[in-house]
Amino acid sequence: MHPNSNPFNPGAGTPPHTLAGRESEIAAITTAIERSELGRGANGIVLHGLRGTGKTVLLGRFCEVASERGWIALRIEAAASTSASFAEQLVTRLTPHMLRLDRPKAGERVRRALGAFKSFSVSVGLQDVSAGIEVEPRHLLNYGTSIEHSLPDMLRTLAEAQAEDGKGVLVAVDEMHDLSRADLRALLAVGQEANSSQAPLLLCGAGLPALPRLLSEARTYAERFFEFRAVTWLDRTDARRALVEPVEAMGEIWTEAGLDVTLAAAGGYPYFLQHFGRAAWNVAAFSPIDAADANLARSIGFAELDQGFFHIRWERATPAERSYLRAMAIDGDGPSRSGDVADRLGKPASALSAIRTRLIDKGIIYAPVRGRIAFTVPGMATFIRRRDEAQE
Repeated sequence: MHPNSNPFNPGAGTPPHTLAGRESEIAAITTAIERSELGRGANGIVLHGLRGTGKTVLLGRFCEVASERGWIALRIEAAASTSASFAEQLVTRLTPHMLRLDRPKAGERVRRALGAFKSFSVSVGLQDVSAGIEVEPRHLLNYGTSIEHSLPDMLRTLAEAQAEDGKGVLVAVDEMHDLSRADLRALLAVGQEANSSQAPLLLCGAGLPALPRLLSEARTYAERFFEFRAVTWLDRTDARRALVEPVEAMGEIWTEAGLDVTLAAAGGYPYFLQHFGRAAWNVAAFSPIDAADANLARSIGFAELDQGFFHIRWERATPAERSYLRAMAIDGDGPSRSGDVADRLGKPASALSAIRTRLIDKGIIYAPVRGRIAFTVPGMATFIRRRDEAQE
C-alpha cells in the first residue's frame, strides 16, 4: 500500500482521521458553549495528562466547535520554547478578528471592545499591531502594565460585543503548565471574570498531569472556574476504532491478528496508535494488514520512537539526570517514590532535589503528588531499559 495514501498522522497536535474515545469531552465543550450563548454561564475545560494522549488535538477540536458557531476562538501555545510572550501571542491572534469587527456601522459595544483591545495592545507594548484600528478617545482605557487586571476586562468587553450576535469568545491555551506565574494568575482572573459576569467567554487549557495542582497553587479557588478532565489512554474498543476506521475509509482492512499486535504495541496511547498504524500501513504490500506486517511495523516503530520521541528527551538530560531517570525506570512508568530513587542512588533525597527540579523544569518528569515522581511520556522507562540493554 502506498505511503502517499497512508491515513495515519502521528504529528504533534495533528488531527487524526478518527478522533476516537473523546466524545465526552467534545460534548462537554459543546454544552458549555451553548449555555454561554444563553447567558447561563459555564466553566471552561482544562485537560491534563501525559504527552501523547491527544490533549493538543482535543484542544484544537474545542476551537473548531466554537468557530463553527461563529465564536472568536484563540489557540495559544504557552510552551517555554516559544519566543513570543503569552500577551504577544494573544494580541497577534486576536488582531484579525478585531479588524473584521472594525466596520463603519459597528455598534457601541463593538466600539468599546475595539477600544479595549487597542488599549490592551498599547499596555503590553504592541501598539503597532493595532495601529490600523481607529477608535474614539472616549473608548480608550487606562490599562496599567499588569495584565492580571487588563486581560479579563478586555476579553469580557469583547465577549459582551460578541453576545449581541449570539456568539462568544473562547481562549484555548496549550502547555498551560509552562505559563509564568503572572500569566497564570491573569488567566485565572479571566476565568473568574467569565464566571461572575456570565459573558459568553470560555477559557480552556491543556497541560501535564500536575496542571490542576499548579492552578490551585496560583489561586486557591481555581477549581471553581474549570471542569478538569484527565486525558489518558484509550480503552481497547476506542483504540481499535482509531486503527480500523482510517484503514477501512481507504478501502483496506486489517486481520484480527494484525490488529492485536498493533494494539499491544500502542498500549492505547493515541500518538502511539497513529505511529504504529502508519508503520503497519507502510510495510504492508497489500491488504489485509496481517500479523507479519504488524510485527515488522512494531520493530520499525519502536526503533523510530527510540531515535526521536524518546531520544530527544534523553539527550536533554545531563549524565547526573540520566542516572536519576535510570533509578526511576526500575519502577516502570511509575510513579516512583523520591525516597526510593534516592536510596537506589545511595544519596539522601535532599542531595537530589536540584536534579529532580531540573528534570521537572525540562518536562521529562512531573510530581503527581508530594514525594512521588513519574515520567511525562508513556514508555520512557521501557526505552531506558532497552537503551541500556543494547549497550551492554
